[in-house]
Amino acid sequence: MRMLLIVKLPHGPFNTAVKDGTVGQKMKRILDETKPEAVYFTEQNGRRGAVMVVNLEDPSRIPFYAEP
Repeated sequence: MRMLLIVKLPHGPFNTAVKDGTVGQKMKRILDETKPEAVYFTEQNGRRGAVMVVNLEDPSRIPFYAEP
């Protein structure tokens, strides 16, 4: 089952990761774990965010995607 996942990136932690140079590693780890079909980085209501299309083979995996 395909699922549209809306991601909100908090400004403080994201800016800190950009400044210390770890944002690329963190984003790669997240994308490697979720294996999205597509990712669109965007602004949502004045905040950084992303829209991801993920294939959810087992509904019990929803917390993996939805929990922080």
